Amino acid sequence: MIKQLTLITFFNLLFFNNVFAYNSENDCEKELSKNDYAKAKQEAEKLINNDPFSGNFCMAKVLFSENKAQESIALFEKTEKLAQHPADQMLSIMFKGLAYKENNDLKQSLSIFSTGYETAKLGNSKFVQFERRFLIQMGDVKEKEKDNEKAYEYFAMALKSSSNDDERAESYDRLAKSAASQGFYDRAREYSLKGSIMYQKSGYLGEFAELTILKGEYEVLDNDYEKGIRTLKDLEELCIEAGGDYYLAKTYLKLYKLSKEDKDVYLAKAKEVATRIGADDLIKDINSI
Repeated sequence: MIKQLTLITFFNLLFFNNVFAYNSENDCEKELSKNDYAKAKQEAEKLINNDPFSGNFCMAKVLFSENKAQESIALFEKTEKLAQHPADQMLSIMFKGLAYKENNDLKQSLSIFSTGYETAKLGNSKFVQFERRFLIQMGDVKEKEKDNEKAYEYFAMALKSSSNDDERAESYDRLAKSAASQGFYDRAREYSLKGSIMYQKSGYLGEFAELTILKGEYEVLDNDYEKGIRTLKDLEELCIEAGGDYYLAKTYLKLYKLSKEDKDVYLAKAKEVATRIGADDLIKDINSI
């Protein structure tokens, strides 16, 4: 289920424009989104007859969702050859690399993402969206390999390739976390501020809240305790006004962890809100304290 969500989520993030011949609204994709793998396979088989690329591509996604990594990778390789549009070819390369990454073959996934990045660059500005996506994935692999300096470098390159506020927000987000992992909390504060502002402008309020919570933490870690607590309390007010109870609970939980006073009050508030909305992940975190 986690792998299936990973592929679908990543797939949706790519479709900011219509540079693809692949129709993401085909019947196979619809059944896959419902986790009905049997019907998705049937629809993929039908699609293969009229559109070999689309049918095989969706079938590869179904197989990966069923934890049949090697079979899915073989099909993604096949769709690379079937693709008649350069963007669809890069889509196949991207998903093949993602499948290797999710299967924990980091060396192979990095090689594939690197090849995809170089291929995307050949299209000049036409495929800059793919350049950025490949760079983000290369950075993600390097983070998993604990090579934080190289990951930071890739995320910085991704920022330069960003062409809108949505993309810049994600790039700043990754840069902030990468900087923090290396103890550069001043940079992490700067990037988290820029990223959260852009998330808010773009309407990604969940991402805005997540990054703002981290911003408060980075401020505390950067020896600016008062500023960090103020950031979290400001977010608390915003969540109450907007009705964002999930992030309100997360904010209370972070205040419990970082505050020097009223810790029991914040923990009690976090527990009350998380229990009321049934946020099992937060309840688990709270019960482990």
